[in-house]
Amino acid sequence: MSEQATAAATPTDTAAVVDATTQAAAATTATSETTTATTADATTTAAATEQGKDDAGKTDTTEAAQGAPEKYELAAPDGFELEPETTTAFEGVARELNLTNDQANKLIPLGAQLAQKIQGQQVEAHQQQVAQWAEDTKADKEIGGDKFDASLAVALKARDRFATAELKTLMDQTGLGNHPEIVRLFHRIGTAISDDTFVQAPSASGSKRSAASVLFDHPSSQSTR
Repeated sequence: MSEQATAAATPTDTAAVVDATTQAAAATTATSETTTATTADATTTAAATEQGKDDAGKTDTTEAAQGAPEKYELAAPDGFELEPETTTAFEGVARELNLTNDQANKLIPLGAQLAQKIQGQQVEAHQQQVAQWAEDTKADKEIGGDKFDASLAVALKARDRFATAELKTLMDQTGLGNHPEIVRLFHRIGTAISDDTFVQAPSASGSKRSAASVLFDHPSSQSTR
């Protein structure tokens, strides 16, 4: 009985051993594949990290190489000229900020726009000042009010007679022709020579005095302004 039982049990045990061996081999293969995959992933990650460092290093080097040039080549916008002293000051700031030539040139138009805006504000302020001078002249106690038209006529007559073409241009361009003190001056000159009553008075030395000295010694020039 025992030998038959032993002989009968042998095929079953052999199958069990084969199955166990197959499962162990499969487990070993799976473990090996997992380890290989993990190792590959780690290698890929490490390589990517090193590449990132290399790229960052290259970027830093490129940026450093693209900093301030040895000499800036700046171009003025249309209708503008670069003023040497101001340009030198700008280049100093651009170099301090390590701006590239392209970056520096991008700022030039902004400076031009700012200059235009400031100039426009100055022109507007001057126009307002000239208009205010005209109002002050019209309200002046000596030459303004109901006497303004007559005073202006006298002043214009004196201006046309004594002012040079250059002085007339200057007064027109600057608006000083509206200034109450300018109008007052020519009004007094005109008053002094009106109706051909101007007479040259002798000086203390007996010689005739110049027209200018007589005009400025006229009593009207001593009145309180």
